[in-house]
Amino acid sequence: MNKEKVSVLMTVFNAENYLQHSIQSIKDQSYSNWELIIVDDCSTDKSTKILKKIKSKKIKVFFLKKKIGRTKALNYSLKKAKGKYLAVLDADDVSYKNRLQEQVNYLKKNKDIYLIGSWYLKIDKNNKVLEKVKTITDIEKIKQIMIYKNIFAHSSVMFNKKVLKSIGVYPTKFVYMQDYGFILKVMTKFKISLIPKILTKSRIIRSSMTFNISPKQINHEREIILFFTWLNFKKNIFTSYFWIIEYIKVSLKKIIF
Repeated sequence: MNKEKVSVLMTVFNAENYLQHSIQSIKDQSYSNWELIIVDDCSTDKSTKILKKIKSKKIKVFFLKKKIGRTKALNYSLKKAKGKYLAVLDADDVSYKNRLQEQVNYLKKNKDIYLIGSWYLKIDKNNKVLEKVKTITDIEKIKQIMIYKNIFAHSSVMFNKKVLKSIGVYPTKFVYMQDYGFILKVMTKFKISLIPKILTKSRIIRSSMTFNISPKQINHEREIILFFTWLNFKKNIFTSYFWIIEYIKVSLKKIIF
């Protein structure tokens, strides 16, 4: 029996086409000591019906009475999680069978790392592979890149629950970039890393929980992110250059939107 419990967090809003596949990918994990925390944010499709049929004691489903959005739904799931490690899986994404085992092994071996991601596949609505995403894994280079660009797939993230005591929950001012904002908060106090193995599949579609977010809102959140990283992290000359490029892009989009 695996000693450390892993809580897998899944928020759902109208994900009927992929929900069962995502849940099954957790049920099939080689790592046995897990719980799946599912928060349904008032789905209007068949997602609710699918979730109500779940009988497993390891899967805990919470049906919200009022739609609160993805960020607050994620924070709701954090309150329900009992595991030492918390993993994320979006309702339309898939975890490889060895994902939890690989990530727990890494965190146990590298005690100074508190949040990790992995390489991943981008897939379309028909499960066709669009791209193999293999990002840099050097810890210091990851930190520098994250200052201007998010290279973590949210559904590949696992972190030690201890970080919540120091940095709090997902930033509620974000409705789109909450994962990026959260990882950056972790970076202010802890080391993060990426496992050089493909452990998840991220579906590239109009997200069921974020499809109606306006370009203006996305640009606004991007601007907040850039100001935060400029103020909170040391940058080398190359990072500063790319940060400035990103800021110029944001400024130009502000004119458009």
